[in-house]
Amino acid sequence: MTLGIAGVGLIGGSIALRARERGIKVIGLDAQPGNAGLVDRYVDSLEALADASATIVIALPLDATLEAIDVLRRAAHPKLRLVLDVTSVKVPVVERSGGWDIFIATHPIAGAEGSGPRAARSDLFVDRVWTYVPADPARDAAVRSFINMMGARPLAIDPAEHDRSLALTSHLPQVVVAALAALLHDRDPSPELAGPGLASTLRLAGSSWELWEPILAANASSLAPALRELGERLTTVAGELEAGTLLLTASYFKSAREAYEAFVKPRR
Repeated sequence: MTLGIAGVGLIGGSIALRARERGIKVIGLDAQPGNAGLVDRYVDSLEALADASATIVIALPLDATLEAIDVLRRAAHPKLRLVLDVTSVKVPVVERSGGWDIFIATHPIAGAEGSGPRAARSDLFVDRVWTYVPADPARDAAVRSFINMMGARPLAIDPAEHDRSLALTSHLPQVVVAALAALLHDRDPSPELAGPGLASTLRLAGSSWELWEPILAANASSLAPALRELGERLTTVAGELEAGTLLLTASYFKSAREAYEAFVKPRR
């Protein structure tokens, strides 16, 4: 199998490293080619990538992924058997790719503190869930085989359910951290008074707006209500602090500990 990767950054580069460790030839397409050691060679267009590959991973931001779907499905590419994406919003991808019989929408629940090709590593997906939107038995089997090769655990999921869940587990944390970091920037406390707790909290603050703008816009219907609910809870805490009673705030801390036990502790 020859694997083509459009977008050789953190995710695409990690896929490339894992595949090459397993003896698979990898061809890359990137706006800034030349990331040494990640792929066997680069091409300069999606059409050239499709002509040379049996499988293509579109590892681009959401808006670029949708454009790539349009480009790739315009013409027949005899070697190409499977195309998948890795974006964190699935409904618009499924809608755009409807009727394309070699495409399947996926999303690995994996990431890293760094970004870009230098942060790529071959074990990024090991023991992580990798979701996919079921299509038909043949495509489902092919994508599960690919996910297993990456060391991940395939999980079939409805696209709307995926986006509702990711609004809470990924997109909401990103916006909350961005808002917190912006507040720190504007209020300008001394960095010397920041401990490791703040450092770990702000891990997402370095994410690029160019990457996140289309994601937030595409998942607005799920994300906006979650932000409002969180805002109401924060307003409740502020009100209790002013009133000198912290009953609901105490319950939030109890629930927070249980959420930590469920979402974070098992991964450590």
